[in-house]
Amino acid sequence: MAYQPTLLFFGAGANVGAASVALFKNKGYKVASVARTVRDEVKAHSDLVLTANFNDPSCLKSIFEQVEKELGIPSVIVYNAYSWSRPSDDNDPLSTSVEGVQNDFAVNSISLYAAAQEAIKGFEKLPQEVKKTFIFTGNRGSTVITPDIFLLAWTKSASWYLIQTLVATTLFQSKGYRFYFADERCPDGKGMRYISGSAHAELYVELAEKEDQGPPLATFVRGKGYVAFDEDERASLPVVWRSELANEEYGAPGTEEWNYGKGT
Repeated sequence: MAYQPTLLFFGAGANVGAASVALFKNKGYKVASVARTVRDEVKAHSDLVLTANFNDPSCLKSIFEQVEKELGIPSVIVYNAYSWSRPSDDNDPLSTSVEGVQNDFAVNSISLYAAAQEAIKGFEKLPQEVKKTFIFTGNRGSTVITPDIFLLAWTKSASWYLIQTLVATTLFQSKGYRFYFADERCPDGKGMRYISGSAHAELYVELAEKEDQGPPLATFVRGKGYVAFDEDERASLPVVWRSELANEEYGAPGTEEWNYGKGT
């Protein structure tokens, strides 16, 4: 039996989630949706609906196992869940409780890491010809310093670093795995409050069906699709391996540098 592409969507809410699962379902995908509370508009276009609290990264493994058992191995994973614990003082980025910071990192970064781990395990079992795509819903905070949304930007920036790392990993490149950090923008490149579920859905389907890895920072404008902005070039870090990053001989025992300050 031919493999039917399968979407696993985390954080399937009323906007981006509902629009995305509906469009993927219309494209012939099997759809598994996961959210803290699953809405009727999501259920209507899902073959499987599950509830989860994403501040517990350990739940991701069992979710993937259940989806594989009931629908098959997902070939497209979208991580759209997020949390933002707001500070008590908007002028003080350190006024959020440590508990809030821990929660937001769990939802926005650590559970993403856990999802990526499980996604790769599944990708390895899929036929070579099946396109395998992992998408994270990001925001513009990954490209600039934004003190008044510090925690949301910090935690999502950590996830942008993860996505860049996965794209740069030679093993994953050789197997054709694709990874994206998606970020809707205004036509002038600014971020926005009122994001478009339909525009996200259209981009996610486009990324899932691309033949090759596209730009990892997938900035897009509703009605236009992917649009690159020059100012975002600074957000893409150079790839440097450990052997290039540091001189592991400098300062070693027995060298002149080792003896610096030792009075010898």
